[in-house]
Amino acid sequence: MHDMLRIMDVASALRRERETAESQLDAATAKQRLRERLLATAAAAGESVTSAEVDAAIDHYFAKQHRYEDPPPSWRRFRAHLWVRRVMLAAAVFLVGVLLVVVVVAGNAATGGPQPRPTPRVEPQPVVTPVPAKVDPVPNPPVPVTRVEPQPVAPPVPKVDPWPEAWAKWERSLAAAQKLATAPDGKAAVQQVVPGAEAAQASQDVDRLRRSQKLLDEVVARLDEEYVVTIVTRPGEKSAFERTYNGKVTGFYAVVEAVAPDGQALPRDVVHTEAKTRNRVTRWAEEIPEDVFERLVADKQKDGVLDEVVFARKVRGTSGPVVEMRDSRGRTLERGRTLTSW
Repeated sequence: MHDMLRIMDVASALRRERETAESQLDAATAKQRLRERLLATAAAAGESVTSAEVDAAIDHYFAKQHRYEDPPPSWRRFRAHLWVRRVMLAAAVFLVGVLLVVVVVAGNAATGGPQPRPTPRVEPQPVVTPVPAKVDPVPNPPVPVTRVEPQPVAPPVPKVDPWPEAWAKWERSLAAAQKLATAPDGKAAVQQVVPGAEAAQASQDVDRLRRSQKLLDEVVARLDEEYVVTIVTRPGEKSAFERTYNGKVTGFYAVVEAVAPDGQALPRDVVHTEAKTRNRVTRWAEEIPEDVFERLVADKQKDGVLDEVVFARKVRGTSGPVVEMRDSRGRTLERGRTLTSW
């Protein structure tokens, strides 16, 4: 029974395929069905189309349905034709090459191979010995005697002792530095350089004196500076922060910079306390007590603007900045640890 059902399914499938093939190959039947559908569609759409117009459209459609047109000429089409005929073209090139080789070989065999180029014959030339002409002796002309005058020898340049000039420069610089140093720390900074110069004077050591002169110039440049160490208040930058380690607060810091009278931030040599390194930066962090940190946070949260911004001030004639910020008891803060990165 099962086999019979399978045979019947196969027979039904063959019948449907035959009917489909007949309907597709029967052009007249296909045109009739298409004509009926187009008329029905036009009637449903409200179009006034005659049977003759529908027949003409169907004939035009079937006339162009299976007509092949070669694509327009182009490089892509040319390369496609070369690719399709690549085997035939390769065979033709190979045959042409073989024919050229055969023609060349046959031509060389007919002429006995390439002929060597004849060597031109060189006729021997007679050797002619020249006869020297008779030359009358000419007397040698007298050689003029040039008198060499002795050149004067320049006297040796006396060696100049550099010590008097170096010591005079030191004394002028020391007097200017002592006049500039108005604060006790400034005077102490100048006095620290003096012993080295005095030791150089005792031994007339110019190199040692020049080293002391360089240190004094650096002290004078530091005394001549004037700036205010202010807390950074620019938008998007921290003004203060908590330093934590393993989830515990290790300190409170205010972010500061040294601002000159013209508004420029001056580079400073600051020690990073945690790493024990000295770095030249324009912005660093100064340690502050917790109550001062809370006061700064409340000040900025009040209206978004930090009013208390001066941390320290450096006036001309002093060796370094003096802290002006005070704690909650009114005492001046003492400088603690500093950071150059956080």
